[in-house]
Amino acid sequence: MPNYGAKADSGAIRAIAQAAEDLRLDSVWATEHIIVGREAGELYGQVLDPLCTLAWVAGYTQSVALGTSIILLPLHHPIRLAKEAVTLQNLSVNRFRLGIGVGWHEPEFRFMGVNFTDRGARADESIQLMRALWRGDDHFSGTYWSFQEAIFAPLPSSPPEIWVGGNSARAIRRACDLGDVWHAPTHASVDFVADVKEQHPQLRVFPRIDAGPVDKTQTRIANFARVGCEGVVVGLDDDPDKAIHSMEELVEVGA
Repeated sequence: MPNYGAKADSGAIRAIAQAAEDLRLDSVWATEHIIVGREAGELYGQVLDPLCTLAWVAGYTQSVALGTSIILLPLHHPIRLAKEAVTLQNLSVNRFRLGIGVGWHEPEFRFMGVNFTDRGARADESIQLMRALWRGDDHFSGTYWSFQEAIFAPLPSSPPEIWVGGNSARAIRRACDLGDVWHAPTHASVDFVADVKEQHPQLRVFPRIDAGPVDKTQTRIANFARVGCEGVVVGLDDDPDKAIHSMEELVEVGA
């Protein structure tokens, strides 16, 4: 959904989310950046918060799943994020998928007073902590966060799936060991994904791709399916009319 960029607004988001629901597509997705440097400002200078956006979308949809592609996990306190995620999961009746990444834009971390160099370790511990809370554990002992005799409620009726973004060896290890899905980034090739699937055949994979002409997009989707991906998340045009037209075409050709 266009929750970022110059055309990010409620009308476009609502139109695309409602069309996705009407067309019986699987899910809609929102991205995150919080505060960026000038070099990233053209694309990510204006971003509506993804969790707030998805909560709003949940209120006027019934069946379409809701995902983050992606949340910058090391920039969040994991206890707060665990609470936000379980709230969205329960209020949407188990439609939420928490896509996470570790981030790449160093100024964003610097502006927020968060160490950039240990972001991977913080992300790993954040996932472990959130899962502990969602299980109902009353204690956790980690390098960055610890608690004892704690009460965290409500618990999720079903824990949100954690989709792990990134294509580094560490990101893939994180997806295998701590996540539910590897959410391969836009630039990941079919051959690269095929190699990862060969090494980790049990790994569930949903790559992200950018839409192009419907025939080429259909072919890319088919190629990813051929190497074992369960589906793709398609990035559409930020113009809602063009995005909805692409969605309709893809549904029509059975992509």
